[in-house]
Amino acid sequence: MGVPYTEDWFSFTIRRNRKSFIFANMLLVGIMFAVLLALWFFSVREELRWLILLVFFVPYAVCGYSLSAQRLRDMNLTGWLALLWIPIGVADSYIGGAASLAFAIVLSVVPGTRGTNSFGPDPVA
Repeated sequence: MGVPYTEDWFSFTIRRNRKSFIFANMLLVGIMFAVLLALWFFSVREELRWLILLVFFVPYAVCGYSLSAQRLRDMNLTGWLALLWIPIGVADSYIGGAASLAFAIVLSVVPGTRGTNSFGPDPVA
């Protein structure tokens, strides 16, 4: 069946299939959207708003990297490749955004290796 999309978000040792990756990212983005909406709705002071965003953004970024690394391991690639997108993502808003979108599409569409690979057993098996 695969890894449940609500589990192992911070694991750096497992493989994650496409379906689990997509649903986990949707939930992660939904949580961040809910935090931003709550900050806007309750009109939080500027200093407190930045502190709350920082408290939520750091785990969001680590979790996003972890999910991408898990997906790359499922494709029999090293999870360290996910770190290459940090300088590309902050380089230019248009190029970085397009490259990040392309990376997300590749991770969501390209199937993982069937069976056991060098990073562990097949998450679907």
